[in-house]
Amino acid sequence: MIFFLFLTFWLNDLVFADHEHKFYVSTTSIEWKPTSKSLQITTQLFTDDIQSILSQHNQSIYLDPDSDTEVINQLIINYFKKTLIFTFDGIPISYAFLGKEYVKDITKCFIELKFKEVPNKIKLSNELFLSLFEDQQNIVHFKSLDQRKSYLLHKNKRSVLLTLKP
Repeated sequence: MIFFLFLTFWLNDLVFADHEHKFYVSTTSIEWKPTSKSLQITTQLFTDDIQSILSQHNQSIYLDPDSDTEVINQLIINYFKKTLIFTFDGIPISYAFLGKEYVKDITKCFIELKFKEVPNKIKLSNELFLSLFEDQQNIVHFKSLDQRKSYLLHKNKRSVLLTLKP
């Protein structure tokens, strides 16, 4: 009888276990395009993480497939405006949210930032999910001309300076 109870609880844990991922990371890839004076940005997020954040503002939404694409896109834009911020001389630089796609358990978001006048350097503050997970890490890959650099951002280092002009 004890063995049967143990087996029942063990199978219950195995079948109904919470299958959340055990690490908390986002990846943002930024490529400088000098001919168009723009940054092409792709941010990859775990879909369940972005759903958790967006559900704080609207509990009736779900992602992949989207319950309401327009509402979800607007919620993502609003969240990014608070947590993925580009600045020059302390002034926020606006960017366009181009859309998103789902690839397995990842949500890829596409952003474009265009400049009229290109600054030498801009600051990126990436605070994605820092309010949700204590161990959140945000990886930033930056490609400019022939240079590639990667940065690891987290609760104690939330921003990085990106050089656009040598």
